[in-house]
Amino acid sequence: MKNNREVIRHCPHFYTIINFEYYGNDVVSEKLIEVYEKYIFACDMNIPENVNKVEKLDTILYKYITDYSFREQVKSDITKVRVKRGENVLDVVVSAIINFFDNYEKYKCRKVQVTRWI
Repeated sequence: MKNNREVIRHCPHFYTIINFEYYGNDVVSEKLIEVYEKYIFACDMNIPENVNKVEKLDTILYKYITDYSFREQVKSDITKVRVKRGENVLDVVVSAIINFFDNYEKYKCRKVQVTRWI
């Protein structure tokens, strides 16, 4: 129980992410939310690196929920992630999500979106 409170304290967007209503055929969003929930509750919150990673994952998945273009980018990139035998699946997927976010933030200013007012 103490770990749950510690996790919630470091994840301000927890309930928003868990309660996100995705489309029924959106398997990627469903799996990412499952990975998020499993990962944050499996981490040892006494290690500062884990705390930083959990906080960053919380921020990234909140951006995933609120930013449509980032969501579509992650959906296209997540299918390319490969896990080798013997590796921890959660760690590999979370590291890939963090890399997607870092790359998106780095290159998003180069991508210009044209909007049309009706």
